[in-house]
Amino acid sequence: MKTKIFLILLTGLLISCTNDDTTSIEGNPIAGIWKLVDVSCECTPPNFQANHTWLFDLSRNKLVVDNQVDESLQILDSGIYFFSLGTDTITLLDIQYEYFFEDGKLFIGHEYESDGPLMTFERE
Repeated sequence: MKTKIFLILLTGLLISCTNDDTTSIEGNPIAGIWKLVDVSCECTPPNFQANHTWLFDLSRNKLVVDNQVDESLQILDSGIYFFSLGTDTITLLDIQYEYFFEDGKLFIGHEYESDGPLMTFERE
């Protein structure tokens, strides 16, 4: 009898922990691969000659940036970056960016309402 009660309690504990982790990590729509398609800022308009993809791995809080060709316009060099994610912010390299979704696109910006960059991504 004690074994059955223990198994029931253990199962309930495991299910509740698994559901919480899934909701907070995998449930965020930023997860996955995004292709950089535009950058608006007080700068020369970008003319992308290559694919720039960002993979948000929320289970490890890692961003994998892949720039297929070395261009003069790169937001981040190819590599792996750690980030922290808030409800509508992402902190990357000690800079806090706002992010939001509109018409299936991901927008990430830093002080973009004044003169900072606003990056536009489409799902890969």
